[in-house]
Parts: sequence; structure tokens; C-alpha cells
Amino acid sequence: MEIIYTLIVAIALIVLLRGGRYFLNLTTRNKQYHVYVLRAFPWVEVIIWFSFIFWTISLHFGHTGIYPVLSGSAAVAFVLLFGWFVLRDFFAGAVVRASQELEPGMFIQTDTLSGAIISLGYLNMELRAGDGEKLIVPYSRISGKQITKMAKHGRGKNQSIKLEIQQKHGAQNIQQSLKRKVLELPWVIAGEEIKISLIPVDNCYVAEIFFQSMKEDMLPSTEEILRDFVSQKFS
Repeated sequence: MEIIYTLIVAIALIVLLRGGRYFLNLTTRNKQYHVYVLRAFPWVEVIIWFSFIFWTISLHFGHTGIYPVLSGSAAVAFVLLFGWFVLRDFFAGAVVRASQELEPGMFIQTDTLSGAIISLGYLNMELRAGDGEKLIVPYSRISGKQITKMAKHGRGKNQSIKLEIQQKHGAQNIQQSLKRKVLELPWVIAGEEIKISLIPVDNCYVAEIFFQSMKEDMLPSTEEILRDFVSQKFS
């Protein structure tokens, strides 16, 4: 009978946790704390499952002499699991930050990822990849790997690009949209001033974009990305 109770509770937990994850994802999707909910819920699941393990041990072995050994082993396993997931990134982060002299705005590259550093936390760093996507990278993922620093903040190459855009889209809208798109590019130094001048020619603007890039050879890619953006945004 105790085995049946255990199976029923296990199945109920699986259903409730999956349903809870789906419900929280829907209710917090457009909220500022959505990302924190997604990060915290897996730990809630771990705690619930370890509580279930302790309950199962107590139910089946609570009146036997082996119970203290089993419960103690489960507690040690929980502590080791927590330490493995959290402390490994904490110590790996300390080593990486101390040895690599990383700072926000710097473009880095490893054998598996690349991007511009947005922020450096205690457990992970945030990068902006080449397609504009924000990446959260645990330090344990890059610890011990060769990290290539492409350029430091304020040491970029001055570059400019000219594009034609129809005037009907409005000068302010054009400038704001182009600036946001340029800032999404990981090799563009976000701390440096980005200038966008619009010169009227017939019914179009000739938009000249001035910015600083961490990599001089990225100009062709930057121009291609911006031309694709303009053709889609201001068609």
C-alpha cells in the first residue's frame, strides 16, 4: 500500500509542477520579474523533489534502524548538489574575472561563443551575441578555456555607413530605429557616441551613421545587417 501512495504522490507532483511552470510562464510573461520566476522555479522543483525523497524514506524506513543512514545520505546529497550547481560558478567566476580582466563593453570570443559583455555577475555573465540575442553564460562554461579579447572600451575603430531611406518614415523615427539596431551589434562600442545625420535628397534621406567598432573588419557585415534592417523596417 505504501508503494501505491508513493506512486500517486510522485505522479501528482509531476502534473502539478509541469502545470505550475506553464501557469507561471503565462501569468508573468509580460512582467518585469518574468526572468526571475523562470530562474527560481527550477530550484523550487529541486526542493520539492528532495522533500518528496525525504518523505518517501520516512514512509518506508521510518521505523527501521537504517532510517538515519538513508536520511543523512539524502541530506548530504542535497548539499553536494547545491554546492555543485552554485559554488562551482561562484569560484569559476572569481577565477575568470581575476585572471582575464574582463569589463562591460568588451568583445570576447571562445571556441564555443562570442559576444559583447553586458554585465558581470557573481555566477554568470551576460553577453550580446552577433544577432542581438542576449546570452546568460555561467562562468563554469568558460572557465579553463582560452578567451580572446577583441578590444577594450574606448579603443574602437571609427567607422561610418551611408544608407538611403524614404522621408515618409520621419527623421526622428529613422534616427531612433537605426541607433537601436546599431547598439544591438555586439562589436559596436555602446559607450561611445553614435551619430546619425540625415541629408534630404529628393524624397529620401541619405542616412550617414558614425560609430566605433571593436573589430575593423566587421564593417561589411555591419553594412549588410543595416541594409537588411532598413529594407524590412522602412520598406
